[in-house]
Amino acid sequence: VRLTAYCLDMAEVSVADYRTCVTAAACSEPGTEGACNWTAAGRDQHPINCVDWNQARAYCRWRGGDLTTEAQWEYAGRWTDGRTYPWGNEQPGEQLCWSGRTSRSNTCPTKERPSGNSPFGIFDMAGNVFEWTLDGYSPYSGDEQSNNLNPVGPVTGADRSTRGGGCFTGDASGFRVTRRYRVDSLARVYALGFRCARGAQ
Repeated sequence: VRLTAYCLDMAEVSVADYRTCVTAAACSEPGTEGACNWTAAGRDQHPINCVDWNQARAYCRWRGGDLTTEAQWEYAGRWTDGRTYPWGNEQPGEQLCWSGRTSRSNTCPTKERPSGNSPFGIFDMAGNVFEWTLDGYSPYSGDEQSNNLNPVGPVTGADRSTRGGGCFTGDASGFRVTRRYRVDSLARVYALGFRCARGAQ
């Protein structure tokens, strides 16, 4: 896989970030049930969750970008050294917002855990919330000789790929940078948020 230069959000889109889009009437309100952060007190700096794929994409496009592709996401989280997790190969612990290793039972403020940053200094590429990607969920195409430039999955179909693992992930293997999950694009899930990308300028 080859990628042209791109810019990626340093952190997951926060409740406060998303609210600016709703206030501008460019985004619709997220879900509010259960562990959704939208109406929870004191969570402005937590990642927005309970937004479906269309809502997430509308926000990124309003900002002049789009959702990250799977290829962009994986490169930003893994670089080229084949690491298992964004921070390296050590098992997950205090590097990430995760109920499996802390007393937390919900999300954390973005940028709270720098020890879990990716090689590019990007926060929360494991833990906190899973992240929508632009790609439809499908088997990868090509092989090691394909030399694909800026690959992206199908744009049609109901299911989308998500990455990153979330604070409610049950097993450490869920935080591997190569791990991908299949989610219906209309789902509004408390453990799922997003970040945005755009071409380099």
